[in-house]
Amino acid sequence: MGGEKRGKYFIQDYALAHMPSYSNYPESLLSAMRVKALVGRRADIKDQDISVSAFELEPGSEYDDHAHAFPEVYVFLAGTAECRWGDEVFVASAGTVTHCPPNVPHAMRVTSDEPLRAIIMSWAPNGDRAVWESPSVILDRPLG
Repeated sequence: MGGEKRGKYFIQDYALAHMPSYSNYPESLLSAMRVKALVGRRADIKDQDISVSAFELEPGSEYDDHAHAFPEVYVFLAGTAECRWGDEVFVASAGTVTHCPPNVPHAMRVTSDEPLRAIIMSWAPNGDRAVWESPSVILDRPLG
């Protein structure tokens, strides 16, 4: 592909990377997860009010219930996962789009033999950028 290309308004051929230590996330989850911040405060394309990231989770991985102050939309691109958003349980696959309001617990378990891939978008509701200051927290509510 020739390596990452980017301009002021675009990025392509980017690589995902493992997350560094984050909040109360266990090392087993962090080592199974790869992300790339595409748009946002700490991304290549700068914006203070939105965040867009590419996300990948290895087969068999569990991302237990977690919650945060900002809303999220996931657009699933590949793989399958058993998911729980609040009290709703469903299977996500390529083409599934989800919305998770602020502070609603959500979890997923990858059920496919291929990685689960998604684009995750979040934003500062009503321009309240303070939501970025409180990290996502894994809750004591396993999916299984």
